Amino acid sequence: MRSPKVLLAAGIASLLFIITFISDHGRHARFQLWDDTPSTPDHRPDEKYLTFYPHSGLHNQRVALLNAVILAKALDRTLILPMLNLGRAVYWWPSPLMEQKLSDCPELPVLQRRGLCSEYRNYVPVNVTDVFDLSALDQLGIRYIQRRDMTFDYWMNEWGVAYDDPAHVYRLDDNTRFSYRIFDTKANETIDLRMFKRRIDLEDLATRPERFLNFGSLFSTFRLQIDRPDLYWLREYLGGEIGFSNANAMQQTLGVVGMLGGPGAFASVHLRTGDGMFKVEMARTMDEVRHNLESMTSLHRGHHEEEYAVIDKLQAYQREGEIDTLLNECVSLQHNKEFLHPRLRLIFMATDTAQPRQTVPHFFEEFVCLFTLSDFSQALEAAITSSDTHGPLLLPLIDAEVAAHGSFFVGTKKSTFSKYIKYRNRRFLSLYPNTIDNDPSSL
Repeated sequence: MRSPKVLLAAGIASLLFIITFISDHGRHARFQLWDDTPSTPDHRPDEKYLTFYPHSGLHNQRVALLNAVILAKALDRTLILPMLNLGRAVYWWPSPLMEQKLSDCPELPVLQRRGLCSEYRNYVPVNVTDVFDLSALDQLGIRYIQRRDMTFDYWMNEWGVAYDDPAHVYRLDDNTRFSYRIFDTKANETIDLRMFKRRIDLEDLATRPERFLNFGSLFSTFRLQIDRPDLYWLREYLGGEIGFSNANAMQQTLGVVGMLGGPGAFASVHLRTGDGMFKVEMARTMDEVRHNLESMTSLHRGHHEEEYAVIDKLQAYQREGEIDTLLNECVSLQHNKEFLHPRLRLIFMATDTAQPRQTVPHFFEEFVCLFTLSDFSQALEAAITSSDTHGPLLLPLIDAEVAAHGSFFVGTKKSTFSKYIKYRNRRFLSLYPNTIDNDPSSL
């Protein structure tokens, strides 16, 4: 059982979080927890549009979405939102094969998705606003509509044109994984294309007479080379504002943040372990956490024997599987963090490993107040068994949003999941400036 004192503190913190969450979104034209985008396209003859084809994991799709929103604003076009995939990631393919797969494969019964469609067996298409909050776009006057499916027939059914009709559609095809990089001004004469094969200038796209601009992939944080101050600001602003908006995910996020003592009561980290490149980064990530915690500890604190006795006691709780008791004890220790031993600091770790206490036990041995989403069984059960049909698929969303509410955040290098949490954490700290830890270098 949690002590009444801890429960009261968590309840108050969660209430404050809810009030701030609601009041913050009240600044926007509307807060979308459901799809209220226009149900039919605007067929005004003077309106122009752009769209793109998403691929890979959800956070990579979000990167592409953010790039598309910036292009729509810069080109004064309405963004046709594609269906996003909430299920297992599907790969990038060259044009027009990716469009063909997106058109045909989801329409097949799951058991018939073989061969080129085999990767779509766990494909879960959703409207963008089923997952992400786009109210900031309304505030900024960025126009968007949601397409109802990804089939080729969509273009004829909704617009009366073929998807590849050159009289109406200007296609920017992908022949390689990173075909084109888009520059926002011709004044930038750099020849540095990074991993991309060719350059496209925004000013040239602005002159295209076709009603539709159809991009292939828009993934990559380097896809847009932005020098214009207005577009740079837009990217930074929307990076924090386009967050998850699923009601079930946000409800469970509030619960976990409350049990951790409230917004800013804990540090956070993202540890990705999924493949070789990121496994190499694990030690570096935890080294950075260690450095930040040590730098925030007062030079005048004493390393008392009592602290090591507390560490031993907490390690015993962990070995015995008494995670609720461990959490209560850890939360109650955080009232004077400046003088607290770094190993006793409360940390939430977002991670892709299914059983973190078994996979990386040495981290839990060192940081005895380290917790992951798997330690919050009530939140997990509520998300999985909710009436929301996407239940289990929401867990990464909850993981990210909880981590975004730490007093500082350390991510995994080159991870788009970490990039998302970093943007959201920066936004959170702007709302709760008193929760920022002492080391500004950690932000």
